[in-house]
Amino acid sequence: MRKIEIWDIIIWISLLILVAYIIGKLFGIINTPEWINLIPIITLAFFAEAFYQKVFGFINKMYRRTDYLKKGIENTKKQVTNINFTLSDHNNKLNEINYKLTDYDKRFSKLEKR
Repeated sequence: MRKIEIWDIIIWISLLILVAYIIGKLFGIINTPEWINLIPIITLAFFAEAFYQKVFGFINKMYRRTDYLKKGIENTKKQVTNINFTLSDHNNKLNEINYKLTDYDKRFSKLEKR
């Protein structure tokens, strides 16, 4: 189950207050002084801050994930480089063995001719 954060609660409460205020004003339920007309602006400010926090948290989470993946790719590159060096070393050893076998084959064919 997903963890509920305070920013989720603030976003939903601010949206509910804004919708209730708009419906109340449209139907004439709210007949109040001018300072109460600031409720939608204050609610939008809370909504904007909570939305900003959610987006910032999401961006931070994605940054950590991509950083983790980048480190994994770097480790994989190091491992591939080590494997290439090992294979190169084995290739050199096989070339030496091949050279020796060719040399022994030449010597053996000279001995057979005698």
